[in-house]
Amino acid sequence: MPKNLERFLETLGVQNQLVTNTNQLIIVKTNQWRSVKGECFLFEKQDKEYKFIRSFKIVLGRNGLKWGEGLHSVTDSNIKQEGDGAAPAGVFLLGKAFGNLDVTLAGNWPYIKTSKDDLFIDDSKSIHYNRWVVQDTVKKDWNSHEVMLRPDGLYNRGLVIRHNMNPTKPGFGSAIFFHIWKNKHKGTAGCTAADKTDVLSLLNWIKKDAQPLLIQLPKDYLETVLKDL
Repeated sequence: MPKNLERFLETLGVQNQLVTNTNQLIIVKTNQWRSVKGECFLFEKQDKEYKFIRSFKIVLGRNGLKWGEGLHSVTDSNIKQEGDGAAPAGVFLLGKAFGNLDVTLAGNWPYIKTSKDDLFIDDSKSIHYNRWVVQDTVKKDWNSHEVMLRPDGLYNRGLVIRHNMNPTKPGFGSAIFFHIWKNKHKGTAGCTAADKTDVLSLLNWIKKDAQPLLIQLPKDYLETVLKDL
């Protein structure tokens, strides 16, 4: 189970109160910054200690990891940018879950049933950059977007990762999700992805009142926390 978690997150600049209030952890570990493949570990606080729940394989951005914009604070030149093909490294809150069917999640996590009108804006010049919008309910000022009801089914189950949302910085990356993978060998454009059964299990495991955190980092950063993994 995680060791010295509070101290570790403190070194990354995460506020102590956030750590104290967190009862679920999603920890994604890769071998190196450029790794496309990795593993996801789920932990839940029971009797004031984090207990290991399960793990499963994941893929990340086709160019590995770069520091994202989240709850952490780092000074590094390896920073994620729009369109760089890297997934964000760091510590993040989670946004709404989504999918193509009517679903009630076990942990009461907020869920959106997607339609053809649901878009996620990735044009950094738009005032809606890195936001979910419903087509025709806002004035269009963008030239590119993600379709949330994808024909290939990769977004039939997913979860918003709150990268670059507080505040949103133009050009620092958008539309970052935890969603279904194409396969276990192919990296994403910047998201974290897994087998459909694992994504569904994750969505049913997270609880609205548990205030889960997502941590995505190479193993060198996680060795002191996850010595047994």
